[in-house]
Amino acid sequence: MSTIVPSGASDPDPEHTPDNSEYALESHADVADETAERKRRPWWVAIAVLAIALVLVQLAIYNFRNDSDREETAQEPSATAPEESQAPESTKADGPVVPTEGGYVDPEGAQEVPYEPAPGQFVGFEGMAMSVGGDIAAVDPVQLTDTGALIPPSDVSRLGWYSASAVPGADGAVGSSVITGHINYQGQGAGYAARFANMNVGDEFEIYIDGTPQTFRVSKAPYRLPKGSDFPPEVNDSTGPNRLVLITCGGQFVGGALGYADNIITIAEPVAPAAPQVPQEPGSGEQYGDAPAY
Repeated sequence: MSTIVPSGASDPDPEHTPDNSEYALESHADVADETAERKRRPWWVAIAVLAIALVLVQLAIYNFRNDSDREETAQEPSATAPEESQAPESTKADGPVVPTEGGYVDPEGAQEVPYEPAPGQFVGFEGMAMSVGGDIAAVDPVQLTDTGALIPPSDVSRLGWYSASAVPGADGAVGSSVITGHINYQGQGAGYAARFANMNVGDEFEIYIDGTPQTFRVSKAPYRLPKGSDFPPEVNDSTGPNRLVLITCGGQFVGGALGYADNIITIAEPVAPAAPQVPQEPGSGEQYGDAPAY
């Protein structure tokens, strides 16, 4: 999953990005069908932009546009074979699709065309990684593309951290930190971010900053949000306590530029380290309590 127009940042070209758009993972597919008597090619283009911003950010998602289907001129019919007229079938769903029950991700779906992310940068540290159940993924800094899209690394074994958001678990970090990844790609299989869809409340995992771990605990189980819906406050927050927002795509695979119909969002909170124990004088009664009388 996942496009951001943060407050105070340069807005993307309005001709390419809808107002208040935030986070989108884009893909496209062409459909061609030939017969012996005619050629026709239904096509449509949907533009989806999903943005996540963390400094007075508003997140909303894109508008769709679709061009009408068109049909090339058919061959001249013979005198004995009258021409048949049949409208091409559209492969585009009307608006966001609410997936059916039975799983977060359509098992038949796969993004077909990886889009390249816009690289961000780490400031004040050199590297980031995520560990879930002992499986580790590198986390690359990413930023908005020139169209206002926040795109994860095309290698589905890696994740992307929105480099304009808070460093997860850092001292003094304020507001949400955003990490995103592709759930899968055709030719690559399941992505590391597929783990986001299988987390439960109470599950713990680690984010490493320059090799130092910070434990996070899932506070809100993954849920599906149809693309085009408003994000909940914890995704937008830029002033409250630091939390980690994990976003990927899921639900029904509808193809085209929309890809999957939904976003999958998981929220986790940093686990405070245990306070260090202060050694105390034996016999003081403060550490062990008063000795019982015999």
